[in-house]
Amino acid sequence: MSDCIPYLACTPARHAVDWYCHVFGATCSELIADGTERIAHAQLTTANGRFFVSSVYPEQHLHDGRTQVSTSTAIVFLCPDIQMLVDRAVAAGAILLRAVVVNQNAKIRDPFGHTWIIVQQQTT
Repeated sequence: MSDCIPYLACTPARHAVDWYCHVFGATCSELIADGTERIAHAQLTTANGRFFVSSVYPEQHLHDGRTQVSTSTAIVFLCPDIQMLVDRAVAAGAILLRAVVVNQNAKIRDPFGHTWIIVQQQTT
């Protein structure tokens, strides 16, 4: 079985880890420092999956997402309450790109330059 895991380069990565834990309710299950300032790798786990965060590494072509006006990538995040998550994200510094469509989706850009599509998690 294959897996595809988003890996986000952020500045500052330590703040990004804290932001994602606060806003998305993620847990940092692994953090590998690269000196005192940079994060080589952090694994964040949510109720529905996981993603990775690191510091930017220009020498490896991993740049700060805020340096670009637009992006070719968006990450889908499933959650049970879109409005609550979007409100928390905006209060914590995210930019609202598309308002909440009730029980469907919304779009935000986090303070680190990454675009997220927040989707209503379907319950069975």
